Amino acid sequence: MGYKENVGGAAAVLLATAVLATAPRPLGHLALLAALPLFRRRVVWTRFEPSFIASAAVAYLGAFLLDFFFVGIPRERPPWWQVVVLAPLAEELVFRALAFAFLPPILAWIFAVVIFGVLHPANPLVASLYGASLAFMYRGGGYAASTALHAFNNALWLALATGLL
Repeated sequence: MGYKENVGGAAAVLLATAVLATAPRPLGHLALLAALPLFRRRVVWTRFEPSFIASAAVAYLGAFLLDFFFVGIPRERPPWWQVVVLAPLAEELVFRALAFAFLPPILAWIFAVVIFGVLHPANPLVASLYGASLAFMYRGGGYAASTALHAFNNALWLALATGLL
């Protein structure tokens, strides 16, 4: 990857993050998903690396248990299509697919974990742990796998919040 492509990619990651952080929902998510075709060749759609998938499962279980026992069930009940469909698709594009495509590896991990956590202000530490599990899943299974885990997590918490579980 050349210098100009690297700088342009990093700028795309920052712009996408700014859209997620500032645009009203669901418009920001939709805008990012509309840009997906621009990056379709850079996204790792699927792969199979069991060690990363196992790490994702362990990190996810730890994050979920901490969240459940120390933070508790959320009171907020956003529309299911926003939290189970749009948010996972858009956030995985920005925080995993674009980060790992355009940033140097150490910065991609920091972005995928720490910045993801910071942009979830209700509990940034637990969100960072979820970010780690999603980053492991992206590295082990690609965009489809990390999006599926993200959607599963959001659906689970929404079901808990609405009393379905």
